[in-house]
Amino acid sequence: MNITHIFPGAVWGGAEQYVLDLGRALSACGHNVTYLCRDAAAVTSRLHGEIPYTLLSSASLRRAVAQSDVVHIHDARFLAPVMRAKKKTGSAAKVVLTRHIARPSRTWPLRRRHYRALHCMIFVSQLAHSLWSGANEWMPAHLLRVVHNSIADHPEGAAAAVDLRDEAGIPADVPLIMFTGRIRKSKGVTVLIEALAQLRNLPWHLVLVGTCKPLKYRQEIMRLAAHHGIEERITFTGFTADVYPLIAQCDVGVAPSIVREACPLSPMEFMKMGKMVITTDNGAQPEYVKGLMVPPTDEQPLADALYRAITDAPLRERLGCEAREYFDRQMSYAAFVDKILACYV
Repeated sequence: MNITHIFPGAVWGGAEQYVLDLGRALSACGHNVTYLCRDAAAVTSRLHGEIPYTLLSSASLRRAVAQSDVVHIHDARFLAPVMRAKKKTGSAAKVVLTRHIARPSRTWPLRRRHYRALHCMIFVSQLAHSLWSGANEWMPAHLLRVVHNSIADHPEGAAAAVDLRDEAGIPADVPLIMFTGRIRKSKGVTVLIEALAQLRNLPWHLVLVGTCKPLKYRQEIMRLAAHHGIEERITFTGFTADVYPLIAQCDVGVAPSIVREACPLSPMEFMKMGKMVITTDNGAQPEYVKGLMVPPTDEQPLADALYRAITDAPLRERLGCEAREYFDRQMSYAAFVDKILACYV
Protein backbone atom coordinates (compact mmCIF):
# COMPACT_ATOMS: atom_id res chain seq x y z
CA MET A 1 0.00 0.00 0.00
CA ASN A 2 0.94 3.63 -0.48
CA ILE A 3 0.47 5.20 2.96
CA THR A 4 0.84 8.87 3.87
CA HIS A 5 1.31 9.93 7.48
CA ILE A 6 0.95 13.58 8.48
CA PHE A 7 2.92 14.61 11.55
CA PRO A 8 0.52 16.33 13.97
CA GLY A 9 2.60 19.01 15.68
CA ALA A 10 5.30 21.63 15.36
CA VAL A 11 7.14 20.25 18.41
CA TRP A 12 8.44 16.75 19.04
CA GLY A 13 6.37 14.70 21.46
CA GLY A 14 4.80 11.31 21.96
CA ALA A 15 2.45 11.62 18.98
CA GLU A 16 5.31 12.56 16.66
CA GLN A 17 7.36 9.59 17.83
CA TYR A 18 4.27 7.41 17.34
CA VAL A 19 4.03 8.55 13.71
CA LEU A 20 7.73 8.04 13.01
CA ASP A 21 7.88 4.57 14.57
CA LEU A 22 4.67 3.43 12.88
CA GLY A 23 5.88 4.62 9.49
CA ARG A 24 9.16 2.81 9.92
CA ALA A 25 7.37 -0.40 10.87
CA LEU A 26 5.00 -0.16 7.91
CA SER A 27 7.96 0.40 5.59
CA ALA A 28 9.62 -2.69 7.03
CA CYS A 29 6.45 -4.60 6.17
CA GLY A 30 6.89 -3.61 2.52
CA HIS A 31 4.54 -0.65 2.31
CA ASN A 32 5.48 2.64 0.66
CA VAL A 33 5.31 5.32 3.38
CA THR A 34 5.32 9.06 2.77
CA TYR A 35 5.66 11.61 5.56
CA LEU A 36 4.25 15.13 5.48
CA CYS A 37 5.17 17.65 8.17
CA ARG A 38 5.09 21.35 8.82
CA ASP A 39 8.21 23.45 8.42
CA ALA A 40 9.12 23.22 12.09
CA ALA A 41 12.75 22.69 13.11
CA ALA A 42 11.77 20.55 16.11
CA VAL A 43 10.31 18.00 13.70
CA THR A 44 12.40 18.36 10.55
CA SER A 45 15.65 18.17 12.52
CA ARG A 46 14.67 14.64 13.62
CA LEU A 47 13.85 13.58 10.08
CA HIS A 48 16.52 15.30 7.99
CA GLY A 49 19.09 12.90 6.65
CA GLU A 50 17.28 9.89 8.10
CA ILE A 51 13.95 9.45 6.32
CA PRO A 52 12.35 11.12 3.28
CA TYR A 53 9.71 13.73 4.09
CA THR A 54 7.88 16.53 2.35
CA LEU A 55 6.94 19.88 3.83
CA LEU A 56 3.21 20.28 4.18
CA SER A 57 1.54 22.65 1.71
CA SER A 58 -1.68 22.68 -0.28
CA ALA A 59 0.15 21.31 -3.32
CA SER A 60 2.06 18.58 -1.46
CA LEU A 61 -1.09 17.53 0.38
CA ARG A 62 -3.09 17.18 -2.86
CA ARG A 63 -0.25 15.24 -4.46
CA ALA A 64 0.07 12.88 -1.49
CA VAL A 65 -3.68 12.28 -1.27
CA ALA A 66 -3.88 11.59 -5.01
CA GLN A 67 -1.08 9.02 -4.84
CA SER A 68 -2.08 7.27 -1.58
CA ASP A 69 -4.16 4.26 -0.75
CA VAL A 70 -4.34 5.39 2.88
CA VAL A 71 -3.89 8.86 4.39
CA HIS A 72 -3.37 8.58 8.15
CA ILE A 73 -3.73 11.83 10.07
CA HIS A 74 -3.02 12.36 13.74
CA ASP A 75 -4.64 15.71 14.42
CA ALA A 76 -8.25 16.59 13.58
CA ARG A 77 -7.20 19.98 12.21
CA PHE A 78 -5.92 18.19 9.09
CA LEU A 79 -9.18 16.35 8.48
CA ALA A 80 -10.94 19.07 6.47
CA PRO A 81 -7.90 19.87 4.26
CA VAL A 82 -7.39 16.18 3.51
CA MET A 83 -11.04 15.68 2.63
CA ARG A 84 -10.98 18.74 0.37
CA ALA A 85 -7.82 17.43 -1.33
CA LYS A 86 -9.46 14.07 -1.79
CA LYS A 87 -12.48 15.68 -3.47
CA LYS A 88 -10.37 17.91 -5.73
CA THR A 89 -8.16 15.07 -6.92
CA GLY A 90 -10.86 12.43 -7.15
CA SER A 91 -8.73 10.19 -4.94
CA ALA A 92 -10.11 6.95 -3.57
CA ALA A 93 -7.71 7.08 -0.61
CA LYS A 94 -8.98 5.80 2.71
CA VAL A 95 -8.66 8.49 5.37
CA VAL A 96 -7.86 7.34 8.89
CA LEU A 97 -7.70 9.60 11.94
CA THR A 98 -5.98 8.68 15.21
CA ARG A 99 -7.06 10.69 18.23
CA HIS A 100 -4.17 10.90 20.69
CA ILE A 101 -5.95 12.88 23.42
CA ALA A 102 -8.64 12.08 25.98
CA ARG A 103 -11.15 14.93 25.90
CA PRO A 104 -14.93 15.07 25.40
CA SER A 105 -14.60 17.60 22.57
CA ARG A 106 -17.83 18.33 20.70
CA THR A 107 -17.55 18.56 16.93
CA TRP A 108 -19.23 21.43 15.12
CA PRO A 109 -22.16 20.30 12.94
CA LEU A 110 -20.54 21.65 9.76
CA ARG A 111 -17.49 19.45 10.33
CA ARG A 112 -19.35 16.25 11.06
CA ARG A 113 -19.56 15.26 7.40
CA HIS A 114 -15.77 14.93 7.33
CA TYR A 115 -15.82 12.56 10.29
CA ARG A 116 -18.59 10.47 8.76
CA ALA A 117 -16.50 10.20 5.58
CA LEU A 118 -13.59 8.65 7.47
CA HIS A 119 -12.66 5.06 6.73
CA CYS A 120 -11.82 4.59 10.41
CA MET A 121 -11.21 6.64 13.55
CA ILE A 122 -8.69 5.18 15.99
CA PHE A 123 -8.54 6.00 19.71
CA VAL A 124 -5.40 5.19 21.68
CA SER A 125 -7.41 4.03 24.71
CA GLN A 126 -10.89 3.07 25.76
CA LEU A 127 -10.97 6.22 27.87
CA ALA A 128 -10.28 8.41 24.84
CA HIS A 129 -12.97 6.54 22.90
CA SER A 130 -15.59 6.83 25.64
CA LEU A 131 -15.02 10.55 26.23
CA TRP A 132 -15.19 11.51 22.56
CA SER A 133 -18.00 9.20 21.48
CA GLY A 134 -20.05 10.22 24.52
CA ALA A 135 -19.87 13.83 23.37
CA ASN A 136 -20.46 12.94 19.70
CA GLU A 137 -23.25 10.38 19.60
CA TRP A 138 -23.96 11.24 15.97
CA MET A 139 -20.78 9.44 14.86
CA PRO A 140 -21.41 5.92 13.46
CA ALA A 141 -20.09 3.47 16.04
CA HIS A 142 -18.78 1.02 13.44
CA LEU A 143 -16.15 3.57 12.36
CA LEU A 144 -14.59 3.77 15.83
CA ARG A 145 -11.73 1.51 16.96
CA VAL A 146 -9.50 1.33 20.03
CA VAL A 147 -5.82 0.48 19.49
CA HIS A 148 -3.63 1.05 22.52
CA ASN A 149 -0.22 2.58 21.96
CA SER A 150 2.89 0.46 22.02
CA ILE A 151 6.65 0.98 22.06
CA ALA A 152 8.69 0.19 18.99
CA ASP A 153 11.42 -2.40 19.22
CA HIS A 154 14.94 -1.18 19.81
CA PRO A 155 18.36 -2.83 19.88
CA GLU A 156 18.83 -4.81 23.08
CA GLY A 157 21.90 -4.04 25.10
CA ALA A 158 22.68 -0.74 23.40
CA ALA A 159 25.48 1.09 25.15
CA ALA A 160 24.49 4.20 27.09
CA ALA A 161 26.12 7.50 26.27
CA VAL A 162 26.77 7.96 29.99
CA ASP A 163 26.96 5.77 33.04
CA LEU A 164 24.49 7.55 35.29
CA ARG A 165 25.85 6.16 38.54
CA ASP A 166 29.42 6.98 37.63
CA GLU A 167 28.50 10.43 36.30
CA ALA A 168 26.54 11.46 39.41
CA GLY A 169 28.51 9.44 41.96
CA ILE A 170 25.54 7.23 42.87
CA PRO A 171 26.52 4.13 44.88
CA ALA A 172 25.40 0.78 43.46
CA ASP A 173 23.11 0.10 46.43
CA VAL A 174 21.20 3.39 46.13
CA PRO A 175 17.92 2.92 44.19
CA LEU A 176 17.86 5.05 41.05
CA ILE A 177 14.43 6.56 40.34
CA MET A 178 13.79 7.87 36.84
CA PHE A 179 11.33 10.19 35.14
CA THR A 180 11.29 10.40 31.32
CA GLY A 181 9.49 12.80 29.02
CA ARG A 182 8.78 16.49 28.86
CA ILE A 183 9.57 17.95 32.29
CA ARG A 184 6.65 20.21 33.15
CA LYS A 185 4.19 20.84 35.97
CA SER A 186 1.40 18.92 34.26
CA LYS A 187 3.58 15.80 34.38
CA GLY A 188 3.62 15.97 38.18
CA VAL A 189 7.33 16.64 38.64
CA THR A 190 6.71 19.14 41.45
CA VAL A 191 4.52 16.57 43.23
CA LEU A 192 7.32 14.03 42.76
CA ILE A 193 9.84 16.33 44.45
CA GLU A 194 7.47 16.91 47.37
CA ALA A 195 6.94 13.16 47.72
CA LEU A 196 10.66 12.38 47.68
CA ALA A 197 11.28 15.13 50.23
CA GLN A 198 9.31 13.01 52.71
CA LEU A 199 11.79 10.19 52.09
CA ARG A 200 14.98 12.20 52.53
CA ASN A 201 16.20 9.79 55.20
CA LEU A 202 16.13 6.89 52.75
CA PRO A 203 18.76 6.17 50.06
CA TRP A 204 17.60 7.21 46.57
CA HIS A 205 18.63 9.34 43.60
CA LEU A 206 16.29 10.90 41.04
CA VAL A 207 17.21 11.22 37.36
CA LEU A 208 15.05 13.46 35.17
CA VAL A 209 15.40 12.60 31.47
CA GLY A 210 13.98 15.19 29.10
CA THR A 211 13.68 18.89 28.44
CA CYS A 212 12.09 21.33 30.86
CA LYS A 213 9.14 23.28 29.52
CA PRO A 214 9.42 26.14 30.06
CA LEU A 215 13.20 26.04 30.45
CA LYS A 216 12.97 28.07 33.68
CA TYR A 217 10.96 25.24 35.26
CA ARG A 218 14.28 23.59 36.06
CA GLN A 219 15.08 26.51 38.37
CA GLU A 220 11.73 26.09 40.09
CA ILE A 221 12.37 22.39 40.61
CA MET A 222 15.81 23.01 42.06
CA ARG A 223 14.57 25.79 44.34
CA LEU A 224 11.97 23.41 45.73
CA ALA A 225 14.56 20.66 46.09
CA ALA A 226 16.96 23.04 47.85
CA HIS A 227 14.17 24.07 50.21
CA HIS A 228 13.89 20.41 51.24
CA GLY A 229 17.64 19.82 51.23
CA ILE A 230 17.60 17.21 48.46
CA GLU A 231 19.01 19.17 45.51
CA GLU A 232 22.20 17.07 45.45
CA ARG A 233 20.13 13.95 44.86
CA ILE A 234 18.61 15.12 41.57
CA THR A 235 20.26 14.79 38.15
CA PHE A 236 19.04 16.27 34.86
CA THR A 237 20.22 14.55 31.68
CA GLY A 238 18.45 16.79 29.18
CA PHE A 239 16.90 15.37 26.01
CA THR A 240 18.18 12.10 24.61
CA ALA A 241 17.14 10.53 21.31
CA ASP A 242 17.53 7.02 22.74
CA VAL A 243 16.14 6.75 26.24
CA TYR A 244 16.35 2.98 26.61
CA PRO A 245 20.04 2.69 27.59
CA LEU A 246 19.26 5.15 30.41
CA ILE A 247 16.11 3.32 31.49
CA ALA A 248 18.17 0.13 31.64
CA GLN A 249 20.19 1.71 34.45
CA CYS A 250 17.27 2.68 36.69
CA ASP A 251 15.53 0.70 39.41
CA VAL A 252 12.14 2.43 39.38
CA GLY A 253 10.30 4.38 36.70
CA VAL A 254 7.87 7.06 37.79
CA ALA A 255 5.20 8.83 35.70
CA PRO A 256 3.20 11.00 38.12
CA SER A 257 1.18 13.05 35.62
CA ILE A 258 -1.50 15.22 37.21
CA VAL A 259 -3.50 15.62 33.99
CA ARG A 260 -5.69 13.05 32.26
CA GLU A 261 -3.51 11.07 29.86
CA ALA A 262 -4.97 9.34 26.81
CA CYS A 263 -2.37 6.54 26.72
CA PRO A 264 1.01 7.75 27.97
CA LEU A 265 4.14 6.14 26.55
CA SER A 266 6.46 6.68 29.50
CA PRO A 267 4.99 3.89 31.68
CA MET A 268 5.18 1.56 28.67
CA GLU A 269 8.86 2.33 28.18
CA PHE A 270 9.62 1.23 31.74
CA MET A 271 7.39 -1.85 31.41
CA LYS A 272 9.08 -2.89 28.16
CA MET A 273 12.46 -2.65 29.88
CA GLY A 274 11.31 -4.73 32.85
CA LYS A 275 11.33 -1.89 35.35
CA MET A 276 8.90 -1.37 38.20
CA VAL A 277 6.68 1.59 37.38
CA ILE A 278 4.77 3.99 39.62
CA THR A 279 2.17 6.11 37.88
CA THR A 280 -1.00 8.03 38.52
CA ASP A 281 -4.42 6.55 37.77
CA ASN A 282 -6.20 9.57 36.33
CA GLY A 283 -6.06 8.60 32.66
CA ALA A 284 -5.90 5.41 30.62
CA GLN A 285 -3.08 4.01 32.77
CA PRO A 286 -5.38 1.46 34.53
CA GLU A 287 -6.12 -0.06 31.11
CA TYR A 288 -2.59 -1.38 30.70
CA VAL A 289 -0.13 -0.46 33.47
CA LYS A 290 1.20 -3.27 35.62
CA GLY A 291 2.78 -1.58 38.62
CA LEU A 292 1.76 0.74 41.43
CA MET A 293 -0.87 3.41 40.71
CA VAL A 294 -1.71 6.39 42.88
CA PRO A 295 -4.13 9.33 42.64
CA PRO A 296 -2.71 12.57 41.21
CA THR A 297 -1.88 15.92 42.87
CA ASP A 298 -1.47 14.56 46.43
CA GLU A 299 2.13 13.72 47.25
CA GLN A 300 1.34 11.41 50.18
CA PRO A 301 0.14 8.36 48.15
CA LEU A 302 3.09 8.86 45.80
CA ALA A 303 5.47 9.05 48.76
CA ASP A 304 3.99 5.82 50.16
CA ALA A 305 4.46 4.03 46.82
CA LEU A 306 8.03 5.32 46.50
CA TYR A 307 8.76 4.16 50.06
CA ARG A 308 7.72 0.63 49.07
CA ALA A 309 9.84 0.78 45.92
CA ILE A 310 12.91 2.12 47.69
CA THR A 311 12.83 -0.26 50.65
CA ASP A 312 11.75 -3.48 48.95
CA ALA A 313 14.15 -4.70 46.26
CA PRO A 314 12.31 -8.04 45.74
CA LEU A 315 9.11 -6.06 45.08
CA ARG A 316 10.91 -3.97 42.47
CA GLU A 317 12.21 -7.10 40.79
CA ARG A 318 8.85 -8.89 40.84
CA LEU A 319 6.80 -5.98 39.53
CA GLY A 320 9.40 -5.24 36.88
CA CYS A 321 9.32 -8.82 35.63
CA GLU A 322 5.52 -8.88 35.64
CA ALA A 323 5.42 -5.63 33.68
CA ARG A 324 7.84 -6.95 31.05
CA GLU A 325 5.92 -10.22 30.70
CA TYR A 326 2.61 -8.40 30.29
CA PHE A 327 4.07 -6.03 27.71
CA ASP A 328 5.54 -8.86 25.66
CA ARG A 329 2.32 -10.86 25.85
CA GLN A 330 -0.31 -8.14 25.35
CA MET A 331 1.35 -4.99 24.02
CA SER A 332 4.06 -5.96 21.56
CA TYR A 333 4.77 -3.56 18.73
CA ALA A 334 4.24 -6.26 16.12
CA ALA A 335 0.70 -6.84 17.42
CA PHE A 336 0.12 -3.07 17.44
CA VAL A 337 1.16 -2.74 13.78
CA ASP A 338 -1.14 -5.63 12.83
CA LYS A 339 -4.05 -3.86 14.52
CA ILE A 340 -3.30 -0.63 12.66
CA LEU A 341 -3.11 -2.48 9.35
CA ALA A 342 -6.47 -4.05 10.12
CA CYS A 343 -7.88 -0.53 10.43
CA TYR A 344 -6.67 0.23 6.90
CA VAL A 345 -8.56 -2.68 5.32
